[in-house]
Amino acid sequence: MNDDRIIKQLDTMVAAGRVTEAEAAPLRETAGTPAFDAAMGAMRARHASAQMDGAIRSGELTKEEADAYLDRLRKGSTRKASGARLAKHRPRTH
Repeated sequence: MNDDRIIKQLDTMVAAGRVTEAEAAPLRETAGTPAFDAAMGAMRARHASAQMDGAIRSGELTKEEADAYLDRLRKGSTRKASGARLAKHRPRTH
């Protein structure tokens, strides 16, 4: 997803509860700069870390694999296959 598209969708994402206003603020502040990628990586890692415990408990990932995955997210990797693998461990909100 490109940076401009993310910025345009932030209000919708906040309203839907997918992103908090505290997470959106650094993205808005760094839009169009190299720091934007770091802000996105940090947010993606925070979101993914909520799913890591379940994936580790189920044996889907080892602690080392989870740590490596979070590190890749922080550095900008967005491999969909890894995200799909964790999706079933997403905490339920209802």
